[in-house]
Amino acid sequence: MAKYEKTTINVRNYYSDYLTNYFNSETEASDFLDQLPPEILLHIFCFLNLDERLRLACVCKSWRDLIHNTPRLWRNSHLKLCCHLECLQWKRAFSSVKRFANHFRELTISCTHHNNHTGCKILAVEFRNLLLCIHEPVLTSLKITDLRLQGSLSRTVSDISAILTCMLSSLDRLKCFKMSSAQWPLQEGIKVMDTVLTVSRGTLQSLVIDGFFEATSLAQRPAEFDRVTNGILSLNRLTKLGIDYGLLTDEFVAALSRSHAGQISKVKLVISGLKDCHLPKISHECWLKLTKACPKMKVAFNLDVWVLDYSQSNMDILDPALPIYKLRLTYGLRYDVDFWNYDYASVKLKYIVKHFRHCLVKLEADIFNEEDDLLCSIYYNPEVIDGAVVHLVKQCYRLMQVKFSALFENPEKVETAVKKVTQARLMREMRTSISKKRRNTEQASGPGTNGSNPQTSKKIKLQDTATWILCKKCF
Repeated sequence: MAKYEKTTINVRNYYSDYLTNYFNSETEASDFLDQLPPEILLHIFCFLNLDERLRLACVCKSWRDLIHNTPRLWRNSHLKLCCHLECLQWKRAFSSVKRFANHFRELTISCTHHNNHTGCKILAVEFRNLLLCIHEPVLTSLKITDLRLQGSLSRTVSDISAILTCMLSSLDRLKCFKMSSAQWPLQEGIKVMDTVLTVSRGTLQSLVIDGFFEATSLAQRPAEFDRVTNGILSLNRLTKLGIDYGLLTDEFVAALSRSHAGQISKVKLVISGLKDCHLPKISHECWLKLTKACPKMKVAFNLDVWVLDYSQSNMDILDPALPIYKLRLTYGLRYDVDFWNYDYASVKLKYIVKHFRHCLVKLEADIFNEEDDLLCSIYYNPEVIDGAVVHLVKQCYRLMQVKFSALFENPEKVETAVKKVTQARLMREMRTSISKKRRNTEQASGPGTNGSNPQTSKKIKLQDTATWILCKKCF
């Protein structure tokens, strides 16, 4: 097996080497940086993360004063936590959080688990310590991803719940709340969710809570389930919603179409974390009501077919009434059903082409069709996947971003075909946008003018960074 991988370039090292070579010595390069006005330095500092800004603040007194005394540098902050014991660089940023927390407006905390721990005690403790450093926050956006509290101590989880609840109770202007893959225990998660839905009822516009509770914990408690769903329906300004598919019911979807008609613009549905669970299917009529009530709605769907029971047709979860613009599909070959049906994965791709060719823009698929068993390798034909992928890209005329990971018979041929189609598509979209700008300019300039504008006459370079494909070569 051989795998094609992307090549990356360290941009910071490239430009530092360029400046050093441009000037005769490093002294002249440092003199050039000293002569830069503060406005340009601030513009450069805006692209750096918190740890990099703290390092630059140690360079000289002028940079330290500029970084520490500019509140807008800290309004949009992204903190990264890692449970790996050797990766502790972010800990020295805790002291700076105490100093600049009152400047935070949009805070993002992303967690990275070493060796894919399902639950990490270390990260839960460090997350609690981080929350203790934040005093008097004035946040409008709070995003926390991949926390995974299900393996942590109950005392630590209760402490996190108390601190987070106290912090959220003071955020009366919160517009965005995201907590994906947190895996809260039911009672502690209900406290946090109640606080968010109560305090920010009149301001919250984006709510993403996929993986917020432990798997199947909320669905088994009808009282708590109704409490959460009624709180979501009470949000006055909700436009974006991300939720587990298992928390949906026909009654909730119908009520959402009535209470938020014309408001919902994006919906994210996630199926993950369950094992061999027969999920309730939302009726086609309920989805039609929601799409008619919110005609501008777009749906992103993350579907992991490993978690579904094969007694139901797992692709029926993707209802044709849903305007799915982004799809992430994880599919694996199983012996019990797919042993003699070697084109089972291609059937799924044809289903996507049939129902979502008019709306699909982004597609990411992991098809685990590698099997060590000799008999399975004989009966499985990778050529079927090659043709299915090329057919899908050609038929889905709005598809712009593609990412595949599968066992291909001829990966070079597939990659070339996909690139040709998507490049032509990008060029067509670019010409359309340029012609629209020219027409708008001519209409704004009025009659008697040629409508020429130097801004629209500039050449636009096409960078093929929106489309990529990962292939595994079959010998």
